[in-house]
Amino acid sequence: MRLAREARRSPVPHSWLRVFDVQRWGIVSVLVVLVAILGVVSPVFLSAGNLRNILQQVSTIGILATGATVLMIAGGIDLSIGSIISVAAVVMGTLIKAGTPAELAILVGLLIGCGIGFINGLLAAYTRAHPFILTLGTMTMFQGVAIIITEGFPITDLGRRFEWIGSARIWEVPVSVIILLLVMVVCYFLLRYMRLGRIAYAIGGNEYTTFLAGIPVRRYKILFYVIGGFFAGLASVVLASRISSAIPTMGADYTLQAIGAVVIGGVPLTGGRGSVWGTFTGVLLLGIIANGLNLLHVEASWQYVLTGFVILVAVILHEQRMGR
Repeated sequence: MRLAREARRSPVPHSWLRVFDVQRWGIVSVLVVLVAILGVVSPVFLSAGNLRNILQQVSTIGILATGATVLMIAGGIDLSIGSIISVAAVVMGTLIKAGTPAELAILVGLLIGCGIGFINGLLAAYTRAHPFILTLGTMTMFQGVAIIITEGFPITDLGRRFEWIGSARIWEVPVSVIILLLVMVVCYFLLRYMRLGRIAYAIGGNEYTTFLAGIPVRRYKILFYVIGGFFAGLASVVLASRISSAIPTMGADYTLQAIGAVVIGGVPLTGGRGSVWGTFTGVLLLGIIANGLNLLHVEASWQYVLTGFVILVAVILHEQRMGR
């Protein structure tokens, strides 16, 4: 009963009007204006091919950010998700090069994501250290593991069966985009309609009250980290298959982008609030900015500057909206 009351207090949307709050509507407005400007400045931007390319480009960060959304709503954070991408990719690449069927290699990659998530969950649940610091350590450690496995060299030519995920289309829609949409739908229903989702909001909203309600908080914390790790492993599959390579540092830039998209979409670092669709608006915003800057031939270094600026503004606006 206490859990139910706590879940009702937590900001789980109860109507379609609340699916998009003020912050998300603001992001949607920015997206509309940005698309209009880029459409005028670069006619190529609104072409079907480029729009499809944007969705394909954001599929990796979208899958990664969706898993991070579930975890961050529950009050956790995992900085090692980029390293999970790297480790899973080089292990899959090594297995494929050794003659392992692509399907089995993919399964191993997903299990690696779950395994690292389980380790992070254990550390977060049974130590008093902040998960930010804990996962910063595991991020560095597993990034080193990825480099050790390949001795710093990329693994290329992973085979057509593996590359199919990143290059194939179904009715002109890239398979990677279909995977992203399925992931979002599953996580949306998990957070909105399932008991596990209510527990995530409850733990993120007030962990102690949730514990008093008889919920095994530690066990669920570990589960949420495993979920985040699984989707990081899936993101690794999509990315490695799209570029047909396993690079030991390939996930390094994705942690910032994924967590940034989640924060832009309205999930606070303290947890207890947010939604999958809010995260999707954040993912689209970052993807459109990157694509637009590429079309305008802006240097990659300035893309980092602008991405960081957008994340900073989103955090400040969120804190102001919360009255802090």
